[in-house]
Formats: sequence, structure tokens, C-alpha cells
Amino acid sequence: MTRPLGNKPGEPPFQLKLEPDTKLLFKYKLNEPCTIEMKITNTTKDRQTFKVKCTDNDIFRVRPPLSFVKADETAVVKIVLTAKTPPENNRHFFAVYHMKCLDDTGKTARQVWTPDSKAEGVARIIAVFEPVDAEKKEEKEGEKKEEEKKEEKKEEKKEEKKEEKKEEKKEENKEEKKEEKKEEKKE
Repeated sequence: MTRPLGNKPGEPPFQLKLEPDTKLLFKYKLNEPCTIEMKITNTTKDRQTFKVKCTDNDIFRVRPPLSFVKADETAVVKIVLTAKTPPENNRHFFAVYHMKCLDDTGKTARQVWTPDSKAEGVARIIAVFEPVDAEKKEEKEGEKKEEEKKEEKKEEKKEEKKEEKKEEKKEENKEEKKEEKKEEKKE
């Protein structure tokens, strides 16, 4: 179950639109990159700059982590999870900060976000992790074992039939030899 993440005391409410806005669901496989998209729509009349921070830079990559979004436009942020161990639910989250950026002097988003910058809106979104094919993998392994057992039984039956045929041939050969001996005695 995901817990809602509110703002810390004194933090301004988020004024842009986030999609998804309550949780980021990562359907992942261990050691394989899992990419999801988060959309940030500027619902204000002013150009905004945003930055996205995460709880663990070792397992998450955010692209772009800082950027601009014009009024009534949407920016797409890609978040990549690369997990070597199963991540813990309700432990990781992403914080999205934004502020007006009326300065069009060619500064980069990184230059705009100085240590003195004050965000005009903050939102936190929880990360939820769901292993892909965990149940299906167990089912497939069970099916595979059943198939292997069936194959083993087929092989056993084939071997039994071969043995039976060998026995029949031996019996036939014995019968033929007996017949031959009888005929030889008659002669």
C-alpha cells in the first residue's frame, strides 16, 4: 500500500500538473533497466523551471533532472531504475521542485537553480516496485517440471517397449532354433 507524501512544513504547494501524481510504478526485472515516464505540465501563465530529485542516485537515473517548461506545455521526464537487489516499497520517492523563470537570457536550468533558489512549489511522489513475471516464472518452472516428468515417462515407455521387443525376438529365435533342431533330428 502506498502512503501519501505531503509537503514538509513551510513548503509551498505544487502548482504544476504531474502525471502520474500519486505514485511511480516500476515493473522491473533485476539487473535490467526499467524506464518510466513522468509528465510535468505547466498550468501557469509563466515559464517554469523544474528539478527532480530522487532518494538514491545509485539505482535511479532521472533525465532530464533539470529543465524548463513553457506555459501550457508538457515536459517528459524519463526515470530509469536499475536494481541489483529488490528495492524496498515505500522507501524511495521523487521530489519535484518548480519556480518561475522569466529570465530568457540563455541560462541553463542548472545555472538558474542556485543554492539560494527558493522553490515556488514542491511535490513528492512515492516509488512502488513490482517484480515482472515473478508469479509467471514460478508457474513456468512448475510447468517445465511437469513437462520433464512427461518426457521421462515417454522415454521409460519407449525403453520398456524396446526391451519387450528384444525379449520377443529372443523368444522367436529360441522357437526357430527349436524348430530347426526338431527338423534336423527328423532328417
